Amino acid sequence: MGVPKKICLVSNTAWSFTRFRMDLLKALVSQGYDVLLLAPEDEHVDQLLAVGVRFSGLTALASKGMNPLKDIQLYREFKRIYTKERPDVIIQYTIKPNVYGTLAAHSLGIPVLAVITGLGYAFINKGIITNVARKLYRFALRKADSVWFLNNDDLQLFINQKLIVAEKALRIPGEGINCFDTFNPVLVEKHDHDEARCTFLFIGRLLYDKGIREFVTAARHIKQIYPEANFQVLGYLNVVNPAAVQEEELMEWVSKGIITYLGPVDDVRPFIAEVDCVVLPSYREGMSTTLQESASMGKLLIASDISGCRELVEEGVTGFLCREKDAKSVAVCMERVIKLSPSQRKEMGQKGRNKMIQEFSVDRIIAIYLHRLEMLIKGSLTE
Repeated sequence: MGVPKKICLVSNTAWSFTRFRMDLLKALVSQGYDVLLLAPEDEHVDQLLAVGVRFSGLTALASKGMNPLKDIQLYREFKRIYTKERPDVIIQYTIKPNVYGTLAAHSLGIPVLAVITGLGYAFINKGIITNVARKLYRFALRKADSVWFLNNDDLQLFINQKLIVAEKALRIPGEGINCFDTFNPVLVEKHDHDEARCTFLFIGRLLYDKGIREFVTAARHIKQIYPEANFQVLGYLNVVNPAAVQEEELMEWVSKGIITYLGPVDDVRPFIAEVDCVVLPSYREGMSTTLQESASMGKLLIASDISGCRELVEEGVTGFLCREKDAKSVAVCMERVIKLSPSQRKEMGQKGRNKMIQEFSVDRIIAIYLHRLEMLIKGSLTE
């Protein structure tokens, strides 16, 4: 037997590998690849090692901030690791790996697959940071062998602004959802609840960009008309981000009885199982994992009519689309859900689950990865 081909995957957090790519990692290991992960070390490393990958901690990667000296250190760290490891292919996620990791890999002649998982704060909010980010992307991504996007809007934006050439671009249907072994409603114990008391759940980091303010404002309005309606928020509070919700504001929402705060949890499935509808009025998504997981669990959705959300919701069939940054529109969608019978909600939720199985299953994503990796290793991306 020959030496196993070595695949290196890079992200700005180890957590993101456990959250979004565990099935992919298991598949790569099962295919015989030597899999090396690079990310800042955190409490999730042991979980990653347990599936048979190797891990090397990045010390110079600060996911936020634009310190040129720190970024030079990051480039040098990438180059040192890549020189030592000599992977056959490198897959980069998030902006700094996509920029500095791609440049380091290109300097050593190592094929690079850059994945644009979303555009985030730097592209939502205009200004000098956006301009710098675009220039860095344009400079680095011309060195990548292939650039992947999770939605068509992001792909077209990068092409239209000449950040990449169209020939290198590929859109994949998200990062994949495991609809049978993980996000399957039959695997989660469900308690009886009052179906007349409609419960809405917001899942996500508590960022204004995720639409948390619109969710709360809509909830306040709905409770005046339907006081029995219930509104829950689940996710991390103290996020290091300019758009982060402050604890004082969250506690005010709770104290006024508008929402119930569930905190962060490792397993969202039991909480999804107990509600009628999952709501994400986000401003921008790559391809919302929360919506995919919730739909796979058989829940109808309310989501913004934006890239990364609209692909996951069939209006009036599997859920409802609201206008971006519009709490009144969110409230209108919530009232539509309340007016549905419990059987109608279940039917829409089941149609949403069917959509996830047919269009966004993790098996489809893994097949794309394995096919493209084989082509990169062979030195050709020609179909």
